[in-house]
Amino acid sequence: MRFSKKIVIVIVAVLAGLTSASAQMRTAYFMEGSYFRTDMNAALAPTRGYIKLPAVGSLGLDFGNNYFSVNNLFYKKDGGIYTFMHSGVSADEFLGKLADKGKLSVNLNTSILGFGAHTKRLFWSFGLNLRSNTEITLSKDMFVALKNLTNGYYDLGDTHISNREYLEANIGFAVPIKEWMTFGFRAKGLVGIADLSMKMDKMYLDINENAVRAELMGGIRGNCPMFAPNYVVGSEFSVEGIMQQDIMQAMKSIKSWGLGLDLGFEFRFLDDHLKVSVGANDIGFIKWYGNSTVNAEGNAHFVYEGFDLTTNEAKMDGGFEAVMTPSQGSYTTRLTCSLNAGIEYNILKNWIAFGLLSHTEFCQNFTRTELTASVNFRIMRWLSTSFTHTFLNGNQPGVLGWALNIHPTGFNLFLGADFIDTRFAVYNQKIPVPKMMSSANVYLGVGFNLGKAKYMRSMQKPAKKDKKSKKA
Repeated sequence: MRFSKKIVIVIVAVLAGLTSASAQMRTAYFMEGSYFRTDMNAALAPTRGYIKLPAVGSLGLDFGNNYFSVNNLFYKKDGGIYTFMHSGVSADEFLGKLADKGKLSVNLNTSILGFGAHTKRLFWSFGLNLRSNTEITLSKDMFVALKNLTNGYYDLGDTHISNREYLEANIGFAVPIKEWMTFGFRAKGLVGIADLSMKMDKMYLDINENAVRAELMGGIRGNCPMFAPNYVVGSEFSVEGIMQQDIMQAMKSIKSWGLGLDLGFEFRFLDDHLKVSVGANDIGFIKWYGNSTVNAEGNAHFVYEGFDLTTNEAKMDGGFEAVMTPSQGSYTTRLTCSLNAGIEYNILKNWIAFGLLSHTEFCQNFTRTELTASVNFRIMRWLSTSFTHTFLNGNQPGVLGWALNIHPTGFNLFLGADFIDTRFAVYNQKIPVPKMMSSANVYLGVGFNLGKAKYMRSMQKPAKKDKKSKKA
């Protein structure tokens, strides 16, 4: 089946729409003038203090997955573009590109307020952010069943969906411990806004010569101030049935809270030519208020046994039911934490730096790891750019990263993206479609700089006093 132009455009638009900007930008890690690097490692202070503009001061959304890319979903056959469902695309050709488990995550970080400044011996910062984490896992059997639709038992149960929204207020410090070492930490107070999760305890598709059977059993848990605490257990689940109408009352019910911590170190060797750093972010939890918690369980079954020629009706049966279950009360979830480790070597008096960054994200139901190589050009003290390539987690050669940071006195502008596809398939001889992208993001930061450019290493090496003047 030839794929229509409209559907191609819609899918590409959806993939692109998930990539508008992230809390942690890999390409910015070794850019000394950027305050984005401090988000990844609390010990990496920017060269100047800053004031972030609301919303656009630090805006980013990071979409990552190991399953979906145009190259996996669309295939060029006989002069046309077809979906993976086309008979001309073999099962081995499509399924061979998929990992055993699909992992998708979308992380949003929007700055509401942000401020940082250098003092005599340290750098300190304060921020107020809106955070969002969405995670999805999918079973490979789901795509095996879609592609083959042959007799067999397909286990689709390894499916989880979760979303968490919260406000974060943080204060952090980067402190020189030795001439060759800086320690950074950031303490966070959290206010939980919403927590939603769905887990499939059982989901399968059974196809044989006599019938097609499908069954689904799972649970839903949610916590939000807008949820009514007095729903009727055993009643039919509906969104309207769990929502409060009184918004002011809902605002008073915001009682979910949490704590978080970021830790970081930077070590410098060979007169600052070689730098090694490691940072752990979002070590913490949120305790969700019990009176705002709702629970439901759902199950569905479907049986198709063919077509009855005598009655001209299909032999099928099925149904779906979802009921409210007793609230579990208060519960605690951990944050989606991450670990960043980098090594950097500077040449030509620090004007050019080569870096290698390992980024690991510990999601609720899976872990993903990426390795980013970069070359950084510090063209002037107020102008720098970086070019990167990220490996692992399904990222393909030819998908590059780029960032530009302009940070003169009084102003800071940052633009960048971690994943830019350099390979395109041309659809209908008019529409360029990126082929290899499985992850994508775009970053924007606009703010005001404070003070003169100050490098942490100059703070840690006080000028030597003149011996003669000392004797005098």
